[in-house]
Amino acid sequence: MGWTCHYTPPRDERAEIEKLVTFENEDRAMRPVFTTRKGSVWYLAVEVTPKPGSAESFGYETDGLGRYIFAAVILTSRSNGEWCYKDMEESMGPCEAQAPQKLLNMLSATTKEYALSWRERCKSTAALAGRKITHGDTIQLAEPLTFSDGIERDTFTVMKERFAGYRRATTYFLCQKTGAQVRISKFMQRAWVKVEQPL
Repeated sequence: MGWTCHYTPPRDERAEIEKLVTFENEDRAMRPVFTTRKGSVWYLAVEVTPKPGSAESFGYETDGLGRYIFAAVILTSRSNGEWCYKDMEESMGPCEAQAPQKLLNMLSATTKEYALSWRERCKSTAALAGRKITHGDTIQLAEPLTFSDGIERDTFTVMKERFAGYRRATTYFLCQKTGAQVRISKFMQRAWVKVEQPL
């Protein structure tokens, strides 16, 4: 499915997103039971309740009342005053895979391969994001990065500093090879290990 755009952004984006997965007809009813956002991507756990006489579960394991829960992924974008969204279901295998473990734990078991693969990617992403770094740690990237000066770097000291006017500390890195101060995009999604420094 492609993108749908509105000329006027919603006043309450969360409510608008939840409306997209709230639905009822003669066969079933759907409603969001958990909603979270990562950047411009929304992740929702959606409960489906079948009506009497309708038992289709579309590859999901159901509870005693025939209900099941699947994941929906909704991308959003704002440009030139427009608000756009693209909605997907986990069995479509979305590229975006940052749903938190809490949401994944709510989902019904399924036999859908794309959904299972997506859930595993989300778990891997959550495991990477859950790692902790503190000021003074030394980290080594699995793959060196080439910066704008053309030098490859893979080992850095973590620096956390709270600058005037900011409530939270800013994280940046000192290259151990050159002493250069750098930022590393998507750092928590990269493969790296902490390195113990000799005493």
